[in-house]
Amino acid sequence: MSPYKILIASVLKPLKDARTYYRFTYSLRETNKYQINIIGFSSKKEPDEENIRFYPIFNYKRNLFSRWLTGLTVIAQIKKVKPGIIIISTWELLPAAIIGKIIFGGKLVYDVQENTFANIQFNRTMADWKKPFAKGVVAVSESLAKPFIDCYFFAEQCYIHELPKFKPYVVLENKFYGQLASRRKPIQLNSEKIKFLISGTITEVYGILDAVEWFKVILKIRPNSQLTIIGHCPLQGFKKKIIEACDVIPAITLNLSEHPVPYGKILESYHQADVVLMPYHQIPSIKDKIPSKLYESLALGKPCLFSPNPVWRSITEKYRAGMEMKFKDLEHVTKNFENFLKETFYTTLPGDELLWKSEEGKFLEIMEKLRVDVRGKNVE
Repeated sequence: MSPYKILIASVLKPLKDARTYYRFTYSLRETNKYQINIIGFSSKKEPDEENIRFYPIFNYKRNLFSRWLTGLTVIAQIKKVKPGIIIISTWELLPAAIIGKIIFGGKLVYDVQENTFANIQFNRTMADWKKPFAKGVVAVSESLAKPFIDCYFFAEQCYIHELPKFKPYVVLENKFYGQLASRRKPIQLNSEKIKFLISGTITEVYGILDAVEWFKVILKIRPNSQLTIIGHCPLQGFKKKIIEACDVIPAITLNLSEHPVPYGKILESYHQADVVLMPYHQIPSIKDKIPSKLYESLALGKPCLFSPNPVWRSITEKYRAGMEMKFKDLEHVTKNFENFLKETFYTTLPGDELLWKSEEGKFLEIMEKLRVDVRGKNVE
């Protein structure tokens, strides 16, 4: 029997994205039922793998023209592949997916990785005068798509109440894909030389500059410390601010990319780090979410420092995995950090509840229901 065809498409994410590739695609491939076709950004042509085919988007200029061209690419691939299920991970591609569904049939899934409305309003990535137009475009796109969407995937529990009109839904959290850390014993940090890490998307509201100023104070009391900042920095103006803030500080290593950073490189940076920093601003678009890097830190056995947040604190307290830190409070850095160093971490070891395999069953179950229920003919 020929494998059942699925198309996964995104404007924002790389071909080998942590969620769509490492979580969704690997889980689907292990069933031997599916052929997965992925559309996403890549700076190079990725070789196809067993039951996985890649269709790279090389142009990453995120303007209206490039988004339209990407939509045409999606329609062309739907025509070519004729998938039984289409998973769209960004709202920009919903119109193309609707056209594809109308013409070629199949099921449509909207993988909601972000609350786009909240991001536009609070994340300081665009001028205030642009926000009403941007929110209007998103509203029209998501409203028109609603009758055609067969299921919503929520990456966060909080989307249940933030997006009440998105039904039916299933929550699939971004828990860690992979194995728990092999070192399964409590951790006491070496107080003289600590390697700090900030990874992921690099934007203002993620508190990057706050953490840089905080680290500068750390260097005064622990001069052998190091900080690595690695990730996708989409705004050139903010990238310039980071470079200026870190200028002539050898202890800070910057790896900032205008394109999404391959997940493998992010994981490499975790293995080299001692402490993970999560200095997020506690704004409405962030405070109720659980950062993927929190699951990554816990699964890999890395102590973490994070902005005060009751949800994140309740998770880390189970394992004594980290501590809240007011990164803007530069006056008490020494006292707060000394308290952190006194802790013994991971006195309770994390379990499989932090891993993607605890979500995988739900994912495969809903994909099987969609596969069985689909009416569009799946053609080679």
